[in-house]
Amino acid sequence: MILVRNLLLPLNGSKCVWVLSAFLLLTACTPKVRVLRAPGSKAPSETETPTKKEDTVEKPDEEEAVDVNQIALLLPFELDKANPHAPSAADIKRSALALDFYQGFKLGLDALSAQGANFKVNVLDTRDDVGENTRIAKLAEVQDAALVVGPVYPKEIQVFGFNAQLDQALQISPLAATMPSEFNLSNLVTLTAPLPVHVRALAAHIADQYRQGDAVILYRTPDEASRQLLAPLKREIGRLKNGSIQVVEVEDEAGLESRVHLAGKNLLVLASTNKYEISPILEQLRRLQEELSYDIRLFGHPNWSKLAFDAEDGLAAFKTRITTSYYIDNGASDVRRFDQQYRSEFGLAPTEFAYKGYDAAYYFGSLLVKYGADYRSHLEETGYDGLHNVFKWEYNPAWGYVNNAISILQYSGGGFRPVN
Repeated sequence: MILVRNLLLPLNGSKCVWVLSAFLLLTACTPKVRVLRAPGSKAPSETETPTKKEDTVEKPDEEEAVDVNQIALLLPFELDKANPHAPSAADIKRSALALDFYQGFKLGLDALSAQGANFKVNVLDTRDDVGENTRIAKLAEVQDAALVVGPVYPKEIQVFGFNAQLDQALQISPLAATMPSEFNLSNLVTLTAPLPVHVRALAAHIADQYRQGDAVILYRTPDEASRQLLAPLKREIGRLKNGSIQVVEVEDEAGLESRVHLAGKNLLVLASTNKYEISPILEQLRRLQEELSYDIRLFGHPNWSKLAFDAEDGLAAFKTRITTSYYIDNGASDVRRFDQQYRSEFGLAPTEFAYKGYDAAYYFGSLLVKYGADYRSHLEETGYDGLHNVFKWEYNPAWGYVNNAISILQYSGGGFRPVN
């Protein structure tokens, strides 16, 4: 286990300075986390331990610190619940999301620092606790920051934003897919496109695929994911093409067989995320297509990308498509480069959250470097196509900036891939 507290590094040249107020866990099953030293720093490079006294803090020169971009990074390490002497598997699992995002974020700022940028990052443990978020919202590390990244959980986002009352700094919601209208924070930036954005994109895609004589069928199942997506999707499709697309709903095998068209395509939306609900429906769709020659085009829930499908499910034959707000192309050179760097520095493969951390750091760090305190006014005009995310913003004065970048994936070769 490594203890890193109040570590300040001299700002000679281009550097990224990290000030951590949390313990970073280190066990055999987790990546090694080093004390982050700026290039060229005269500070000792060895790892600090709980038994070693902290070195004398070398404070940055005021004149040198003028161009340093200050960032507050708020993540739920929940290290107050961990055993500081012998972290358990549960302790490691609890902190994994925060640690992965933090490590990706670090590499994103490292890339900018190598190009000449200066950053000071205060890392704060939100503990997944409303009271702790209320407390840290008033800290100087937050109030003086040009950019605040986090908290990540919905219950923390609103209480932190209400108490922080940030003026110019943006508050980045890096992971939550909650509709930002639930928070009503005008300076909030929602990176993960919420469900209504997916609904609009899916409706537009279905309308684009639709031709006269086709059938649009919504297959209702009792689970919540299906209810949340299908009702707004029906309304949205009804608004398109001057209301000429007729949408029908079914909820069982008999209803489906009475509604499919032999002439034309059957554009069928199945929004369940319960594999036990999905499997028998797929079996019926295979029979309709293979034995009775119906043309079935299937559209699923965005979370289908995380479900385990195989060749027997028949998704490829239905040209199954889903919407997504992110995609990792493992064959891309920049992705392979990041993967190699992450493995070299931390000793294991990056997760989805590490990619998200890198993209957030590189995008917003670049804006800070280019525009300084005025970066907020350039957000809408500055898109981003990163390792994992694409950013395209829509602004609402009541709830801030929402990422509207949605892609369409089609199932082929054992997985979902972008439609060309």
